[in-house]
Amino acid sequence: MTAPKQKSSAKSTRGPRTDGEATRARIIEAAGRLFAEHGYADTTSKAICEQAQTNIAAVNYHFGSRDGLYLAVLEEVHKRLVNLDYLSRLAESALPPGDKLGHLLDGLVPMLIDNQGWHTRLWARELVSPSPLLPKVMREQTMPKFLVLARIVSEISGIPLRDPALVRCIVNIMAPCMVLLIVKRNMESPVQAIFKQPSADLARHMKIYALGGLAAIAASRAKK
Repeated sequence: MTAPKQKSSAKSTRGPRTDGEATRARIIEAAGRLFAEHGYADTTSKAICEQAQTNIAAVNYHFGSRDGLYLAVLEEVHKRLVNLDYLSRLAESALPPGDKLGHLLDGLVPMLIDNQGWHTRLWARELVSPSPLLPKVMREQTMPKFLVLARIVSEISGIPLRDPALVRCIVNIMAPCMVLLIVKRNMESPVQAIFKQPSADLARHMKIYALGGLAAIAASRAKK
């Protein structure tokens, strides 16, 4: 006679059901694959629902709209490529400034070279063929990370945060990563051979090149 009450009591002590979280994650995964393959403009809500095995009501419930879903997908992309919390902890760590940049490249370069998932493909597509939502993504996702990276590069080079030269240095460091992101590895090009090399070798090269360049810039500014 008391068994049903015991079951009910046990149920109430558990945390909230995760069905909603699982559905949300499934929609993001399905939408990410479709957006990466077809782009923002050519991916329909119907196709996403079919892929995620859900309905439009679930999309609207979790994301508000198709645009809300696309923003959530791009947020997932940014978390996967470079997590802001990780980058912030790295910047605030007691590591030497050069090692902070090295750790960042050690994690980012293999992601760009070895990872063929939809996250990198979607971000490459978004940069080459921007959606109307890219400015919002840049403002909310990219800019906070840029500011943290600026602190690290400023520590290494001695260039003040508000100096335009610091932005030039960051562009010099990140431009090779952008090339790795957008160049299609199955298309014949001068950089195709890079994708056949171990990612660790490329990360090591990029660290040496970046730190050497920053040292040269710092020395040049010291002479003025």
